[in-house]
Amino acid sequence: MRKWLKLKPLVAKSGEMQHLDTLRFLASLGIVFHHSKEFMFSSAANERSDGLALFVDMFFIISGYVISHMYFGHIGDLRSYGCFIKKRIARLFPLHLLTIIVSAILYAGFEALQLPSRHTPSFSPLCIADTVLLLHTIIECGNRQYFNGVNWSISVEMMMYIGFPIAIILSRNARRRDVLAIATICAAIILGAIHRYGLDLRVHDWIDAENFHPLLRGAFGFGIGVALFRLRHLLGPFTPPLPILAGGLLAIVAAMLSGQSPLLILALIISLVTGAVARDLYASATPGLTRIAPLGQLTYSIYMWHNLFILVLINIVGDKLMKGSGIAIVALSLVCYACIFVTSLISFHLFEVPMRRKIDGTSVFGKARAQKSSVAS
Repeated sequence: MRKWLKLKPLVAKSGEMQHLDTLRFLASLGIVFHHSKEFMFSSAANERSDGLALFVDMFFIISGYVISHMYFGHIGDLRSYGCFIKKRIARLFPLHLLTIIVSAILYAGFEALQLPSRHTPSFSPLCIADTVLLLHTIIECGNRQYFNGVNWSISVEMMMYIGFPIAIILSRNARRRDVLAIATICAAIILGAIHRYGLDLRVHDWIDAENFHPLLRGAFGFGIGVALFRLRHLLGPFTPPLPILAGGLLAIVAAMLSGQSPLLILALIISLVTGAVARDLYASATPGLTRIAPLGQLTYSIYMWHNLFILVLINIVGDKLMKGSGIAIVALSLVCYACIFVTSLISFHLFEVPMRRKIDGTSVFGKARAQKSSVAS
């Protein structure tokens, strides 16, 4: 019991990426609100504000930059590549597997209690294995509903990690060839979307897996992040003041809530992340930001737990059982958000960090090089 009551405070291990850490945390809050707003907004307002889903694209961009920062010079052979993948497995899989188990128990309970759900996943062993192995963005199974459905983006992340050495190989053959290749791929992805849907591309044309393959979203965002890392030495003159960075975030939220084009939102996100990278490299963080930045370590925890709490507390209890609306749903949502945060904090300290250390300590590929980045990538 004492261990539960004496959780260590979150402290950044270095001051390298405090602006990016803060962005990651704020983006995770945006995703939490996105998945709960349908119970508070009218149907029209809910659909209009679905641009909040593009906070996931911000995750992809930041992830591409952070992974490049941590590993670009450290993957040179099969052994080092194996160590890299082992660390990614240690980071992603323990919580992924735990939330799948919790999700399966919840849905089994809903079935037993005959509680209706539009998103009940298939209990087929093949579909469960597909999800467990994070292959479900490549190999679709069943009704396309998966336990803890937000893990589609974790599947995309894993695919990006597996392909990450391609950028390293390209960078060794010619100066900045990898940046040119990445720019070509990203441009092709955007032009392909415009060719299919026209310049009036809507948010759902970009975020719905039936309309646009998630791997393309991941490749675009991750590629932009890798390119930012490769061009980081050019960003000094473009370092924005902190109020400009904050204004950029507000502009993104306004564009998301008002149903603007995903092309505009993506352009604003890329500009914001570029500004955050520049400030991390060429400016100091304010005292207030240094207090918020360590919360970026909870980004993955919040992302993986939030949907389960929203499903139970807001969807089942608040909407279906209590038939709540207005103030009641808002109050229950606040309780839900608090539960998500507390659970994420406990999960990070008592489950994720110990499991990561245990897997990192295995000797399948040798012990991975310790990283000093403050970002829990």
